[in-house]
Amino acid sequence: MAGSIQKNMMLMQKTSPMFGVRRAAVAFPSITFTPIMGLARQQHVRVQTTKPVTTPLRVIKPESAQEELARQRLRRPVAPHLSIYKWQVHSVSSALERNTGLLLAGSLYLFGTSYLVAPWLGLDLSSAALVATFGSLPVAAKFLLKLSVAWPFTFHLFNGIRYVVSSTGYTLNSRSQFIKIAWAVVGSSALAAVGLVAYV
Repeated sequence: MAGSIQKNMMLMQKTSPMFGVRRAAVAFPSITFTPIMGLARQQHVRVQTTKPVTTPLRVIKPESAQEELARQRLRRPVAPHLSIYKWQVHSVSSALERNTGLLLAGSLYLFGTSYLVAPWLGLDLSSAALVATFGSLPVAAKFLLKLSVAWPFTFHLFNGIRYVVSSTGYTLNSRSQFIKIAWAVVGSSALAAVGLVAYV
């Protein structure tokens, strides 16, 4: 019991600077420790009474909340992702694969829906009417219209084949090979689209 009390006293001496100053004042009464004791007591009181400083919240009226939000958005840092990004052919072709698929499928659904509701709207979307309308267009307009359908189709087809082949892992060995294949898809799809426009 006495040993544990002595251990506790030694622990307090090591951890509490206040206790050490008091013990020194008792051991050496001839030395004046009042300034040190006062300073230690003052620090002890300051540590106990210090509270975190909180700033009062600013009340924002509902009508000015949107303006405050717009001001805060203007002060936000913006990552320079677009200014430092280096465009690469395989990443652009990946985005174009999705976009051409959406364009082709969306056009098919739009035309199919228009064809179904045309009789109720009084429109003539029969094959004869479409051929007559297309035949009356200028040559440049015909070329551009055919190309706007042919190139998304050929690109989506060739790039889809590239994705199927690259999913096996054979084309992922070297970066230069991957880039060459992506450029080959772009070039071959453009040539095939021009060929389809000239042939059809």
